[in-house]
Amino acid sequence: MTASHSFPHYRVSGPPRERGRTYGAVARREIESSMAGYARVFDHYQGWSWPEVQRRARGFLPVITDFSPAIAEELAGIAEGANVEIEDVVALNTRSEMMFGSGSSIEALECTSFCLTPEATRTRTHIAGQNWDWISHARQTSVVLEVHRDDAPDFMTVVEAGLLAKVGFNSAGVGLCTNTLISSHSEGATAVPYHVLLRSVLDSDSGRRAADRITDADRAISANYLIFDRDGFCVDIETTPVAGGFQRLSPTGGVLTHANHFLTAELTERDVYLERKKHTIDRLRAIDQHLRGRREHTIDSLKATLADHTFEPNSVCQHPNASMPEPERTCTVAGIIIDVEEGALHVAPGNPCTTPWSKYHIGM
Repeated sequence: MTASHSFPHYRVSGPPRERGRTYGAVARREIESSMAGYARVFDHYQGWSWPEVQRRARGFLPVITDFSPAIAEELAGIAEGANVEIEDVVALNTRSEMMFGSGSSIEALECTSFCLTPEATRTRTHIAGQNWDWISHARQTSVVLEVHRDDAPDFMTVVEAGLLAKVGFNSAGVGLCTNTLISSHSEGATAVPYHVLLRSVLDSDSGRRAADRITDADRAISANYLIFDRDGFCVDIETTPVAGGFQRLSPTGGVLTHANHFLTAELTERDVYLERKKHTIDRLRAIDQHLRGRREHTIDSLKATLADHTFEPNSVCQHPNASMPEPERTCTVAGIIIDVEEGALHVAPGNPCTTPWSKYHIGM
């Protein structure tokens, strides 16, 4: 990714079907590229053809519709706009369920996230962020999606094209970061998909309501949700797919951090991610060293935090390993920082150590 590159910034509006159709049309090239990328991933790891991926995705449609008819309508609109099948779009939005389902051999991926409360920032505002690390093809398929609507708050998210939401914030001042977790419970069951739940956070008008949507849902996979708002709410929620399988964590000393291992050991008999990649502990240690015990953090100091190379090559800022097969090659897709009081999203499309940052506001 060159220094001049930035993610496409797409704005959509209208009721669910209409805005989905617009999204699919403007992001058609990226959606097609993403489908091709995941076709390679599923073929490489599981030997699935794309029709098999579509078949598995189809099973999630009823539960998505039951959870949110509006989201189901939007997914249908995305498919229409991109001129692909509805199963293709659902497959993109349930790729985590299929990738990390029980028995999967797909290597765990990673992210490192944080949230600072006003006592730890120079501006006395909540500032959160993360490096989003994923399969390297996502650098070519990610967009900044800005959604304007009458049925819920407007929102802005950094996301792979065709997906409902990832990291971002909304016009009600609710923000979201997230991390992969993998438990020993039955992962990937036909329940509410991870990316549908991420979107439900950005559909919420307060951090508390967003958190309740996560804990009340019938979740398909384990995940970590860092939710905050401009009214002072800040919580990290570790979840598993089982009923009651969650734990809320609060900031200490104005700082809340997370990587890809459970901090609440009793949530899972085995922490599968930690077993596969123990460097999640190193990344959490590195980000804690930057953030804890200090005050007056700024956007610039946090950009430096996300550029950290301690414990390289498995560092907070992760560079692609060209010797790995393409479907296994991971990297930092983007650095992201959110100030919900200012209503600002800062994005480095690629490695934060080398890529210029851009600043976005909803409606600007």
